[in-house]
This record gives sequence, C-alpha cells and structure tokens, in this order.
Amino acid sequence: MKIINVFTGGFMSAVFFGLLLSPILGADKNDSLKSSYESAKKDIYFLASDDCEGRGPLTKGLDLAADYISQKFKAAGLKPLGKEGSYFQPFNISGAKLDEKPTLVIKSENFNADTNSKNNRRFKFAHRTPAVVKQDKTVSLEAGKDFEAMGLSQPGKASAPLVFAGFGMTVDDGKKYDDYAKIDAKGKIVVVLRDAPKFKDEAKIFDSNGKKRQLASLTEKILNAEKHGALAVLFVNDRDTAKDTSDALLPFNHTALARSPGKIPALHFSRSSANELVTSVTGKSLDQIQNLIEDEMVSQSANLDSITADLEVKLTRGKDVVPLKNVAGVLEGNGPLANETIVIGAHYDHLGYGGSGSLSAQKKLAIHHGADDNGSGTTGMLELVRRFSAVKNRQGRRILFMAFSGEELGLFGSAHFANNPLIPLNEIAVMVNLDMIGRLSKDADTKKDKVLLEGTGTAEIFEPLLDKKNTESQFIFVKKKSGFGPSDHASFCEKKIPVLFFWTGVHPDYHTPLDTADKINLDGLLKIVGFVENIVVDLSQIEKKPVFIEVKGGTSPRPAGNMPRLGIRPGYSDEKDGVLVEGVSDGDPAAKAGIKKGDRIMEISGKKVGNIETYMQIMAGEKKGTTIDVGVERDGKKMKIPVKLD
Repeated sequence: MKIINVFTGGFMSAVFFGLLLSPILGADKNDSLKSSYESAKKDIYFLASDDCEGRGPLTKGLDLAADYISQKFKAAGLKPLGKEGSYFQPFNISGAKLDEKPTLVIKSENFNADTNSKNNRRFKFAHRTPAVVKQDKTVSLEAGKDFEAMGLSQPGKASAPLVFAGFGMTVDDGKKYDDYAKIDAKGKIVVVLRDAPKFKDEAKIFDSNGKKRQLASLTEKILNAEKHGALAVLFVNDRDTAKDTSDALLPFNHTALARSPGKIPALHFSRSSANELVTSVTGKSLDQIQNLIEDEMVSQSANLDSITADLEVKLTRGKDVVPLKNVAGVLEGNGPLANETIVIGAHYDHLGYGGSGSLSAQKKLAIHHGADDNGSGTTGMLELVRRFSAVKNRQGRRILFMAFSGEELGLFGSAHFANNPLIPLNEIAVMVNLDMIGRLSKDADTKKDKVLLEGTGTAEIFEPLLDKKNTESQFIFVKKKSGFGPSDHASFCEKKIPVLFFWTGVHPDYHTPLDTADKINLDGLLKIVGFVENIVVDLSQIEKKPVFIEVKGGTSPRPAGNMPRLGIRPGYSDEKDGVLVEGVSDGDPAAKAGIKKGDRIMEISGKKVGNIETYMQIMAGEKKGTTIDVGVERDGKKMKIPVKLD
C-alpha cells in the first residue's frame, strides 16, 4: 500500500496516476490537478479532524460536518432538496435522550457530619475533599463528575441499600462462577465492576472468548442484575479500565443509541467514590477484591446494607428520539434525459468516540477519526461535485449528490431516503456509492491498483462499460455482481435500482482511532474519482435507462475480523427481543439451512440473543466450519435450525 503524508506534497504522483482521464478538466490540466489535490486534501483533513469528533451520532462534530458539506454544495451551485429550502433531509432513529440531569444521593452510617473532627473520614467522591456531609449523613453527588447516567438506562427512580456484586456475572447458571451466589440483590441497588476478571485459569470458567465477551457486556450485566431482583445498577470501572481511562465516566451518549435490554435505571459511578464506600464496609479496596477474585476464582460479593442510595434518571427512549440528517443537492441536467437522475452517494457519519462498532483494543474513549471510513468517500463525492458543476450547459441526466448519515448504525440515512425519496424513485437510473476509497494499494500478483467493485451485475451495461473505461486506468477489479452489501447502495438495490459500489477494502486501522487523514492515499483516491467521473459521464448520457437485474446473494454486513457469518441482513431498527431477519443471502449458511426473511433469531448455540449486540458477541465466539443450532421464531412458533458456518 502506498501511503503518503498529504501535508508533504504528492502532486507529481497525482499527475503520474493519470487523472488526465477526466473530460471535465480545463486546458491547463496541471493547474486543475493541483486544485483537485489541494481541495481534496482540505476536505479530508477537515472531516477527519478533532473538531468533527469522529462524526458520531449525538456529537456536535456530526452537525459540523453536515454544515461543511452543505456549504460546499451551495458554493458549487447545487439546488437544495431538503426541508424548508435547505440541503438537509432530517430523520430520527431509535435511542435515548436525557430530559434532566440525573440525581444520586448516598447515605452512610460511616459518614461523620462533623467535618471539623480530626477523626472524620474524608470522603473525596472524585472531586470533593472532604465531602459535604449533611446532618442526616448524606452526600448529594454531582452528575458528570461523580457519576453519569448511562445511555442503556431506563427511566426511573430507586431508593435502597447497596450491595456489591463483583463483576455482576453468572457463568453456566452459577456452576462455574456466580457473583450473586452469596448475596441477596432483591430490592437493592447493585454496584458492579465493568468488563471481566482475568482468572488465573480462564479455561475453568469460560469455554470461549465469545462467551466471556458476552458476559462482560454492559447489557448482559443489566439483565443479570434485573434477573436477581435489583432495582438499579451502579457500574464502576474495573482496575484495568480505570487505569487505561484515568477512571473516566462513560458519557451518556456513548451508549444512548444501543437498545436498552432491561427495565431498570443504570448509572456509571466513579471508581474512587465506590472504592471508599466498599472499603468502609469490607475493609478491602476494590483492587484487593479484584485480585482475590482473579487468584481464587471465587466471588467476593458483599452486602453494603449500611449504605443506601437515592437515584433518579429522567430520559426519553423510543423509536424516533435521536435526530440525524442527510445532505442532498441536485445538479440539473439538460436535454431529453434531464428528467432522470444519477445518484452519487457517500455516508459522512462515523463512530464518534468509539462505541460498540469500535475494533480498538484500548479502553480509553478516543476520537475515531474515520478518515477512510468514510471521510474518503465523502471527499471523493465533493470532488465530483466540483468537477461536474464546473461544466457549462452539461447535457444528460441530473445528478443528485447525497451525503448519508446513520450508515454505521445500519444504513438508516439511505434507507430513509429510499422510503421517503426527495425525487421519485422511478426517475433514478443508477446509484453510485463511494465508501472507503482512501487506501488504494497494489495487487500482490499484478502490481496494479486494486479496487473492490460491487453491483456489477445489477445492470447489463455495467460490465462492458467498466472494462472499456478501465483500458487507461488499468485497475484490477475484484468484482461482485450483487448490489446488496455493507453500505448505502444496498438501500437502493432493495428498491430495484442498479448500483455500483467502489471501495478499497478493510485495513488494520478500520474502526479504530488510527484511521487518520495522514494515512490516506490521496493520489489513489483521486484516481478512483477520475474513473468514477468517466463512468458517470457515460451513465448520464446513454440514451436507454439501465434496467435493473436482480442478483442473488450478498446481503451480509461487512464482517468484523474472522467472525463467521450467517448471511442475513438484521433489522437494526427493530425494538423487540431477538434479531429480526430482514433479508437472507441466497447461497449463504442461513439460506442453505432454511432461515427465512421474517424469522426472529432468539438463540444461538443455546445462548439467548437479546439484540443485535448480543448476536454479534455470540457469533464472534463461534468458529467457521462448525454447525450451530439457531433458535428462531416463525409465525409464532419456535424451532431450532442447524446451520453450518463458512
């Protein structure tokens, strides 16, 4: 892979890569190439900047990126297609938002209200030395400093004694390890450590890393606490997480988009504060307790009846709570084809500070810059805006440029457009999608630039047109005929619109904080843009509108690592238990086994599938080549279907 630092030049290599293919560049092609390079460099560095905060949902950075894109559309003279004359198409997705700041008050018999006493225990509670102890021996804690509401929380209030439940885990119905075995959590508020203990002999407790990840998840711990009768959960950073994150609290928004698995409130409590409370009753610090758990492989849970908590979380959770928006602008065409449309799309959202989509090994919240995914595709789309808008009296079909949001969460933005089109769908001739085009590299055998290209079978014209236009570019294409896949083109293919999807593949920095602008192969990005430009020129001018061809297979999302796949398209916006199967890929394991669209997956290998998150966690623990039992509900009936993974 040829990776350059775009701050240190690279213009001559851009010339070398043959952007002279572009029919839109003016007479002074060197100046045009330099202008393209500098404009694209500016775009990618802005979109992947710290200011844009990884363009995650619920961040100000995502709105900043949307405003930037709309300004580029306006500067190019694109016609706004959005709400009230804007470039924005707003929509809402499932999630939670806080209505008021949460409250947490701790009362303990160990508190001494006489703050002048030399014997007074000095409770710091993260930001206080000493704590402000009232006469009734209570301390009102501060949201955002001492604790934070979790996005996984349900609204509600609780007033009850505390109980320390270790890591909040029950392994194999308590036969191997059970943090609830020696305590009574019913009617109490449980204090639970995050993550999982590092047992000295892991094999005696966990039969797979997948099972360990599942039991260590926040969602599973909430469900387990609720199962044991708890009224609420106070999560506390475990030893390693506290060290890696400086005991940072998880912001509410970090988990606000995940579906809440339980029915009880959940807060994140500072480790330093929790440590003081637990130590005051047990005489052991949280570090000492964790060491005992790991060395002895026995729970160290304890009742904290002398300490009570009053808490309340006021939030709204629902299907249409979190606001997002697409950005849409039209460049009108001319001539007899001007009432038809070519869509050029790229999603501009990413992961923000991480979340469930992060593949980073570090626990500390960090900006996932998303330079390649998908600052690169958005940058390519903006370069095409500049090139096509520079052509006077451009003939052919109009071009609708779309920047989609919510792609990382499940293609929400493109699905919203497809179901609420800003122009009639029957006028769309082709959709071209750019997602992750920033890491162009050489094919190992031919030493030519390799591009992954999907949807080539969705219109008869595509294969010959691509081969014709590739005579000068000399790409090595890894072609996939299906138009279903891991990006926004799938939403258009589902509406029987021909699609082409260009990308350069997954890399080690994918979905980590290391996907930064300095690693973008900007020369390669612009080479792909030049090729796409030539393709779109022909597609906008061919007399006959391409006819959609349905290709079987390919509905699976982009796999994470070496995780086996069933070959389904899950219902990301579905609110019920389990995972709704919204599509099945012909020829893949699920289809071969008889799983059908409309089935609801409730179990995998005997493990309960509560939602898409637990589905991914369980699947990550399975192995390719094995046969698993998938429990589904179909038309109100339960059945188990054996599926051989590949």
